[in-house]
Amino acid sequence: MLQCPYCGDDNIDGADQCDRCMQPLAFNRESMSRIEQRLVRDRVYMLGPRRPIVVNASAPVREVLRILVEHEVGCVMVAQDRALVGIFTERDALNRIGVNIGELGHKPIGDYMTANPEMIEAEAEIVYALKQMDVGGYRHLPVLDEGRMFGFISVRDILRHVTEDLLEVT
Repeated sequence: MLQCPYCGDDNIDGADQCDRCMQPLAFNRESMSRIEQRLVRDRVYMLGPRRPIVVNASAPVREVLRILVEHEVGCVMVAQDRALVGIFTERDALNRIGVNIGELGHKPIGDYMTANPEMIEAEAEIVYALKQMDVGGYRHLPVLDEGRMFGFISVRDILRHVTEDLLEVT
């Protein structure tokens, strides 16, 4: 077995990339920059996930948009019968509602949310959150703690984390 230098997962000898994190296996950890080492070492909970704002799937679009503006957040979690069923983001507002707010403001947010969103555990390495966001094209990611909704992070949180490291160097 060949251990991945990024995540420590065991892979079949001769594999070119890790099955778990998709990183190349031919790699020298010492050659990683400080930022790369930090992304691999640090955990999602260290980003300070924000408490989610949760709305019911039947909430009207107009009300949810008001909540986004009022709370100055880029997303809300959408629940149905206390279970997370989706996420509604500012990108959903632009791409799915657009200029039709007058016609669609009374409709349920469940019709315009991103259903079954990708999530990440608070104990996961930040590099996995970044990978999920990159591959899926997400700017926001719900965070779980032991399988329960804990909060959410944004790509800005990761950039802030990396920037802190850069500022320490200068």
